[in-house]
Amino acid sequence: MQLSAADYAVFFTYMVGILIVGLYVAKREKATSTDYFLAGNTLPWYAIGFSLVTTSISTEQFIGEVGFAYRYGVAVANWEWGVLPALTIFLVFFVPFYLRNKIRTMPEYLERRFGAPSRVVFSAISVAICTFVNLAGVLYSGGLALKTMFGWDIWWSIVMLAVVTGIYTVAGGLASVVWTDVFQCILLLAGGLLVFFLGLNAIGGWETLRGTGERAHLILPANHPVLPWTGIVILMLSTNLWYYATNQYINQRVLGARNEWHARAGVLFAAFLGIFLTLSVCFPGLVAYHLFPNLENPDEAYPRVVNKLVGQLGFGLRGLVFAGLIGAIMSTIDSLINSIATLVTLDFYKRFFRKDASEKRMVQFGQISSTLAVVIAVCWTPVVKSWGSVFSYFQECYVFMAMPVVVVFVAGLLWKRSSSPAAFWTLMLCFPMTSMPYLLRLKGDVIRDFLGRWNWELNPNSFLMAGVALVPVAVLHIILSLLSPKQAVTDVGKCLWDRSMLFLPTSETAGGYPWYKRILLWWIILLILFAGLYAIFW
Repeated sequence: MQLSAADYAVFFTYMVGILIVGLYVAKREKATSTDYFLAGNTLPWYAIGFSLVTTSISTEQFIGEVGFAYRYGVAVANWEWGVLPALTIFLVFFVPFYLRNKIRTMPEYLERRFGAPSRVVFSAISVAICTFVNLAGVLYSGGLALKTMFGWDIWWSIVMLAVVTGIYTVAGGLASVVWTDVFQCILLLAGGLLVFFLGLNAIGGWETLRGTGERAHLILPANHPVLPWTGIVILMLSTNLWYYATNQYINQRVLGARNEWHARAGVLFAAFLGIFLTLSVCFPGLVAYHLFPNLENPDEAYPRVVNKLVGQLGFGLRGLVFAGLIGAIMSTIDSLINSIATLVTLDFYKRFFRKDASEKRMVQFGQISSTLAVVIAVCWTPVVKSWGSVFSYFQECYVFMAMPVVVVFVAGLLWKRSSSPAAFWTLMLCFPMTSMPYLLRLKGDVIRDFLGRWNWELNPNSFLMAGVALVPVAVLHIILSLLSPKQAVTDVGKCLWDRSMLFLPTSETAGGYPWYKRILLWWIILLILFAGLYAIFW
């Protein structure tokens, strides 16, 4: 792409500005583990909402999801508009429980409910997924984006992203992550909406953009090879629930909220922003389909659309939009780095190696471990390249691992008979199930040939495969729980959800909240908005 001097100037000015903001926040932070890992429990609702959105959006969406929308149309919007069921479960059941029990890591909850073995296993799973799937995948796709936009060498681009983001994240912890996320989310949404409206004008309006046939609908037939409605339902209630309710790098900013109201309001605000987010990270794929109908690699769709539509405006706007894209990448990277540091420090270092570790020592170890994780992830990026599709890499790796985790967390919170041995062995299934995407990728033809001898077919749709996998995992957990000795009700009861958690704590409502701050009111408004979108695009 032929970028102007103004584009380069705006892009690098933004990168330097984010680095300055992150280091400034880091300088103001106190050297305690609570401040470093949970921002001192000072985060307001709007910062939580912006950070949740920016953290969940990366090149997986701007490169992969736009490319997916280029192929399949409006149905890809389910990834953003289909989060309300999972966010509602998270909001009602998990947020109040985590905050009232002062949970700092997701594995910490498992220890309270099921004992130390489950905590250790889940910590190991979380660190591995964050490092080898999330961080490596985001770094690779970020390098690919820089290569497409600026023509830079992809491997040097990966290293640059790792170094720049790592500097302020390692220095400042969660506070630096969240407050840089606020700036990056605003730019991300503004740039994405600019591309959307310019594209809408360029191709001749809404009806042209939406297209015809299957491309025009959110809900596709059950026999669709890639996005059947049955698979989307499974996605909403399994992978999405894992992503929001049990994922450390997503939940960490919620755990750092000022109080429960700010945490719940932040989650609802993130859901509201998701309505506009779809216009930024999905619909540009529909624009690209009309502007560049014969793209050999659909993952190039977003940079090409930006170059064509925004480049003609001048004033460095193209560099600003590209800066928003890279900002989204950096946001995900910094969240992953901070979460890995939190898990390794609190769940392994302090627990097994230095139980008497000082606050300063824990922060230092967190900085060292996060730096090491970045190096490992950079070295793993060639594996991501072998997948071909960025979006497929994330979805295939998530979908199998999520099933055992969702079963354990939901059963542990809602079913008092769920036992420690059942939780441990269910979580252990994550290891073979996480390896399945790699096995299918490397030995897929061999496996298909073997199954073919028995007249069995391997369904390539990962969402349906996940739904099939969920059933035996849940059955196994139930059987193992029923075969285990009953735990004392008093011990289990402390780790179970109860109806009082539907409402805010009395201490927070003593002064009363005005009507416009009622959580239920805003949830109903969101439900109406999402129902309207599905009615329009059904």
